[in-house]
Formats: sequence, C-alpha cells, structure tokens
Amino acid sequence: MRIMKINILAAMLILLFSGHRAQAQDIPPPNPDLVINILSGQSIVFTFDTMDKYKDGILGGGQSTFIRIGSIYNWKLDFKADQIMFYGTGNPANTIDLDNVGVIVVSTGTNLDDGSNTTNNAKFLPLALSSMDVNLMTVGSGTNKGYAIRNSFTLNWEMGTRRGNMNPQRMLDQNLAADTYTLNVVLTLSVAP
Repeated sequence: MRIMKINILAAMLILLFSGHRAQAQDIPPPNPDLVINILSGQSIVFTFDTMDKYKDGILGGGQSTFIRIGSIYNWKLDFKADQIMFYGTGNPANTIDLDNVGVIVVSTGTNLDDGSNTTNNAKFLPLALSSMDVNLMTVGSGTNKGYAIRNSFTLNWEMGTRRGNMNPQRMLDQNLAADTYTLNVVLTLSVAP
C-alpha cells in the first residue's frame, strides 16, 4: 500500500479591523483591540497508511489547533483554504477535494459557546473546509468580548470521516493518488456586525 500524506498549515492569519489596531499579545492584553494567537497546532498532518484510515477517515488523533482571542469588540471567526483544492507536491495533477477536511470547535474559555456569548457553528458536527469563508463562530445574544481566558478554543481537525457537511464519499472510493498534499488554512478574525 502506498502512503498518502496531507499537511494543513494553520499559520496563515488575516485580521480585519474596521479601523481598529491590533495588539501584539493577548495574555492578558493591555488594552486589546482585536487579537488572535495560535498557541499550538500550526501544522496539522494526516497520514493515510492503513486501509481503515482510507475507509473511515481520521477523526481527531491529536490533530488540533489551540487558539485564543482577545477583543474589546464583539467578534466573528471565519476559516477557508488558500486554494481551491489540495494539490500533490510530487505531482500537482494529483488533487483532493477540500471538503474531505472538517473541523469541530471546542470552547475551553469562560465565555459560553451555546449562543449566549458565542454562537459556535462547529460545536456538534464538523464544518467542511472550503475556498470561501465559512463562519466558525460569531457573537451570541449577549457579548463575546473579553480577554483570551474568556475566548480560548481548540479546533479539532478531521479528514475523510464524512461527518457534518464533509464529502460523503469515502477516501478509498475517490481514487486518490499517493502523494503529499499541502495547503494553508486562513483564519479571519473580524468585528461582528
């Protein structure tokens, strides 16, 4: 069996401010405006090296990104891929659809993600990766402002599991070529409307 390896880099980060200035730290931020820190999990690697992984996908397995958000404004967080599909590094003609990757967001901060402080759109089922912005979280009925201790989250990545709005076809049935596939995930933090 040939091994297929997929790398996802969550190192690309865009901040949109509506005229607000970002600060350099967020623990605790000294007068923050709008700040996101990726504390761990900047590089996620899925290695498909067993038949079970091709059939069932890879659920979690430590593939997580830990982030903290500090903001004096209500905020929203979107994510997207920086290209329209995965391309093989050995052969760019080898491709994988983006929606084979999904993410579940787990709140580890004190702001609730049940719709009161934050509405978490990836709380129960994964949201599939796309080349267009997908909203992960936004302000709830109250406010999601606060220092990073309030807004800490773990993004649990999965691939090929067919859950939520992810690709419903098994990786095994997609006739994917063995290669290493790499892309960047763009996290966009902005002021909520």
